Amino acid sequence: MKTQLSIVVPCYNEVLNLPNIFAKFDDILAKRTDIEVILVNNGSTDNSAQVFEKEINARKEKNIKLVNVAQNKGYGYGILSGLEQASSPILSWTHADLQTDPADVIKALEVFETTQPQPVLVKGYRKNRKVSEAFFSWGMGLLSSFALGVRITEINAQPKLFSKQFYERIKPSAPKDFSLDLYFLYKARQQGTVKEIPVFFLPRKFGEAKGGSGSSLKTRYKLIKRTLVYIFELRKKLKNG
Repeated sequence: MKTQLSIVVPCYNEVLNLPNIFAKFDDILAKRTDIEVILVNNGSTDNSAQVFEKEINARKEKNIKLVNVAQNKGYGYGILSGLEQASSPILSWTHADLQTDPADVIKALEVFETTQPQPVLVKGYRKNRKVSEAFFSWGMGLLSSFALGVRITEINAQPKLFSKQFYERIKPSAPKDFSLDLYFLYKARQQGTVKEIPVFFLPRKFGEAKGGSGSSLKTRYKLIKRTLVYIFELRKKLKNG
């Protein structure tokens, strides 16, 4: 049976979260046989490989794929590695931290399929966040919007869902780090409509934050610095045609 939707989940040192991730997708795949899940072991240095092997072997009959990236080359690289293995006409990704429910991807799919004209991208808009984190996201979105000339909000909110045609058009220039979210948003705004769905934002239960909520100040600084650099790289490209 051909699948309608591919869901990519990049996983880097998420060994404690993995059983819960598989359980969440068990529920989704029990209801939707037209969905494939592509889990990416993005160069993890913990015991993720053993847990992946155990959980995948227990689900050989299900639409779950594993993509192994030998060495971590960035958040975006992991997502792009998963998208390259996707076989569906509609693609998406979400995070492995379970701070937003993987089932939110199904809500995004429903919006994508029923909204006319069809949006280029459907993405999450996080609710129930700390005021300081929401303010930071608002500020980065405002700066991005001003610099790039398109409306940018909630850059790192998940999930993100789009057509395979859109992905094929923009992938040659896609960055392989945390700038990938901003790049997709910018390209989608250039080419059409971005639709947002509210998602309930939960605290991380296991593992260490890699750049978003709950990250150390050092990690957040690196993410902010890289995002700012990328914003102005895009702005420069715009000016140069």
